[in-house]
Amino acid sequence: MSSARILVADDDETTRLLVHAALAKAGLTVELAADGEQALAAFARTPFDMVMLDVDMPRLNGFAACAALRRQRGEDLPIIMITGMDDIASIEAAFEAGATDFIAKPLPWALLAHRVRYVLRATQAATALRMANARNAAMLDALPDTLLRIDGADHIVELRAAAGTGGHPGAPLVGQPLASAFPAAAGAILAQALDETRRSRRPFTVEFTLGGEGERPLHQEARLSTIDGSEALCLVRDITERKEYESRIHRLAYFDSLTGLANRRGFLERLEREIRRAERNGWRLAVLFLDLDRFKSVNDTLGHEAGDAVLQQAAERLRTIVRPGDIVSRDGGDPGAAEFARLGGDEFTVMLPRIARAEDALPIAERIRACMNAPFMIGSQALGLSTSLGIAIFPDDGGDAATLIKHADTAMYDAKGHGRNACRYYNPTLTAEAVHRVELETGLRRALERDEFVLMYQPQVEVRSGRITTVEALVRWQPPGGALVPPLEFIPFAEECGLIDAIGARVLQHACRDAAAWIARGLDLRVAVNLSSMQFRAQGLLDTVRDALAASGLPAERLELEITESALMDDDDATHATLGALRALGIGIALDDFGTGYSSLSYLKRLPLGKLKIDRSFVNGLPDDADNLAIVRAILALARHLGFQITAEGVETAAQASLLSTLEADSLQGYLFSRPVPAAALEALVRQGCAGDGASAAGTGQRELCTWPARQIGYLTDPDPNPAAAPT
Repeated sequence: MSSARILVADDDETTRLLVHAALAKAGLTVELAADGEQALAAFARTPFDMVMLDVDMPRLNGFAACAALRRQRGEDLPIIMITGMDDIASIEAAFEAGATDFIAKPLPWALLAHRVRYVLRATQAATALRMANARNAAMLDALPDTLLRIDGADHIVELRAAAGTGGHPGAPLVGQPLASAFPAAAGAILAQALDETRRSRRPFTVEFTLGGEGERPLHQEARLSTIDGSEALCLVRDITERKEYESRIHRLAYFDSLTGLANRRGFLERLEREIRRAERNGWRLAVLFLDLDRFKSVNDTLGHEAGDAVLQQAAERLRTIVRPGDIVSRDGGDPGAAEFARLGGDEFTVMLPRIARAEDALPIAERIRACMNAPFMIGSQALGLSTSLGIAIFPDDGGDAATLIKHADTAMYDAKGHGRNACRYYNPTLTAEAVHRVELETGLRRALERDEFVLMYQPQVEVRSGRITTVEALVRWQPPGGALVPPLEFIPFAEECGLIDAIGARVLQHACRDAAAWIARGLDLRVAVNLSSMQFRAQGLLDTVRDALAASGLPAERLELEITESALMDDDDATHATLGALRALGIGIALDDFGTGYSSLSYLKRLPLGKLKIDRSFVNGLPDDADNLAIVRAILALARHLGFQITAEGVETAAQASLLSTLEADSLQGYLFSRPVPAAALEALVRQGCAGDGASAAGTGQRELCTWPARQIGYLTDPDPNPAAAPT
């Protein structure tokens, strides 16, 4: 309530100022008006929590202004009339006009804020009461329940049957005892619940089932609540459909629809329970992870229907191979029941919940492998598939379900790596991450030796002219015979293993060379190249840039370096010196992904930057995302104030482009115009350019984004189905 907004209208300036002072001192927000017309205009601009009106004002008096406000807002708005008249007629006129209360002049300054707070609280309480009454009435009308009122003798004295439930044989009737109004079992449950709610004086909810043998069970829920210690209410609702849905949802959530085995979620939960049990009792358990070797060839050659049939047969073999009695416990205890699951694709798991020694799991794994080697019959065709298995043991190989499954999976891939059709225990020294890191580093070093890095270019379109003025160089890794690898899959690791400087230098060389070639062919372009934070802080950066410019012949002013905020977080002398040296060469500096890192107005003012790039995360959702819209407005206002150019990334729709153009962004970049293209294709894209006449817009000072010829540019005719997730 301390932040309530109060509108005060009085033609006497002294009174207005004194009221403002008294209410502002109490923490209230006050706006002043000199007459009734000003008050109505102020209220039209912004809502207020209370209005205080002087009765005697020029142009539009307090009575008329009060009546107009009441017509607009109904009864919810508290209105206090301030009057110097103390006659009953004036007071009655104020209430007739719709006033909530009145205060007579001279105003009681010491008590004024308390009076205002009281009226605010009273109005809020009255509004809340009206809403509560309306809600209660609506709820009673909308309840899909049978309502029973029960007297102190447990008889039904009032009944309101839910639609479609009254009048049929066996339905409750007024005058019946509650216990006998339902079948015996249900009646006993309700009678006990009634006693409990009377004893505890708290609501009590129970469930019961109606329906005889062979009939569809009808699930009911009853909620009982006492009224005065003896009389009670009972709401009975049919929840049959909900129970059936819950059963189906549980089945979908915890079981694989194709094989009927537990799915990943169901298996993980059961495995966690068994791990805790084994932990308490000092037991071991085993997780077996198995995969059908070369299963993909079945889908590829015979189709997914044949593949599904193989998976169903594999699941049935698991059920018959590993029965509870098949697990031998060397200590003579109950080994427990094996659990099976299909985690996805052709991956299955088996849990052996109690084994005495790690090697006890191997005979079961070998039995599974041997059985899976038997031909799978698809119609009249026999398919021979082998199986690779991995074994992880609790607690030796992990203390939780996810770790055990991961390590069993790692062991399974070890089995595949050793020729398939084998069983392997998890080896702690062999993890998927270690293998991946070794392979990735080897691959990156080979890529540098063989020059396997290629550049794609994404245009930045100038809003005012519609021309492509700058293109951003985006690196991809092209392994021999493989697909392009996006930068997020290798750049972070290249930074970790110290290869980023070499890769960055190679990218800079290629980008400068391509840009120089375009300029030689008459294209007026600038190329933008990203620098990682490690590259920026490297001692040889300036030499690397000078060498790339010299080797390519590219003028320095045609090169722009994009640096992230994280690279500039050390706002020190070295940072200023590096940026200053780059700017002294004539190179443009752009702050990439602005707003996602360590944004600071202080370093923006101090550093020699020329451009800010709004990150795609803020453009995403425009124009409907109010939060992102507010952020983009603020960034653009900041950039204009500080004299920066602004490029918005991730523009994917015409609505986003139009909005950013209206907000005076300087250039736009995104799939609306073009996805990243090879250097060879960029020249055609630039020369086709904009279908509209950008010069006319620029000449008139209008910021109109021209229409790009989507049908003429091949890169726009096959939009990415998920552009936000695609690498750029």
